[in-house]
Amino acid sequence: MDKLYWNQFYKKKKGVLESSDFATFIMDYFKEEKFFILDIGCGNGRDSYYLSKKHHVVGCDLSSVPENKKHCLFIEENMVTIDKKPYDLIYSRFSLHSISDENQRDLLQSIEKGTILCIETRSIKGKDTYRLFGDTHYRNLTDIHFLRSLMKEYGFIILYEFEGDNIAVFKDENPICIRMICKKL
Repeated sequence: MDKLYWNQFYKKKKGVLESSDFATFIMDYFKEEKFFILDIGCGNGRDSYYLSKKHHVVGCDLSSVPENKKHCLFIEENMVTIDKKPYDLIYSRFSLHSISDENQRDLLQSIEKGTILCIETRSIKGKDTYRLFGDTHYRNLTDIHFLRSLMKEYGFIILYEFEGDNIAVFKDENPICIRMICKKL
């Protein structure tokens, strides 16, 4: 994780403040359920704030963290090593592709049985597409076959999977992304 890059990114307030389409998707997908959510790599907290309208949310990030609000607490912590035991659902939007394959393995291993994992990550299929914020920070673009194999290896079942564009459009950028919802057995 490139802490200096992200500290500068959020200091310049480049981040969007309204929730992502993925947060909206997750709220709709689990509309009948209520969770204690850990938002890993929460950035400026936009999705944490949105998810906290229904759920209790803790956002963690290695860069500077946003302001705490009702039902929403932020901590400066490593998403790989943070204790995940108290949480029913781990939410990861654009954070999985910010860590190495080895750290991805450590992250998946650290998730407790019975926990739901919701991922939106940039696909390797979009490696040649336009990126609004360029390539000045680390990106470990995700191969869906590799991600599936990791899920199997670490005891997850895949409840939902999608790979394509038109799900994370921002300004002139329309990345190819992977959405996956899994549960650790």
